[in-house]
Amino acid sequence: MTNLQRWLMYLMLFIVPYFAALFAAIKTLHIEQWLLPLQLLPYILIITFGLYAAGTVLYRTFTLNDCPEAAKELQEQIREARKDLIAKGFKFS
Repeated sequence: MTNLQRWLMYLMLFIVPYFAALFAAIKTLHIEQWLLPLQLLPYILIITFGLYAAGTVLYRTFTLNDCPEAAKELQEQIREARKDLIAKGFKFS
């Protein structure tokens, strides 16, 4: 089972009972009492997912480690590439 198939299965496990309850295919006293929160559930889930995604991006951005060794290596590779291009006749402005 691929990841796509797995996520589609999870989505269907949520959507089928959700729509069955929403369109009154399932009629119980509890569903009638919880109809408004049930109708708002997709919006709540989307907002929660957005907050989670934003929090994850911000956390990863603020905790990004500096790599001075990698920066020095990259600068050295840039110098070597510039020398090689100058030797081949490229002129930098």
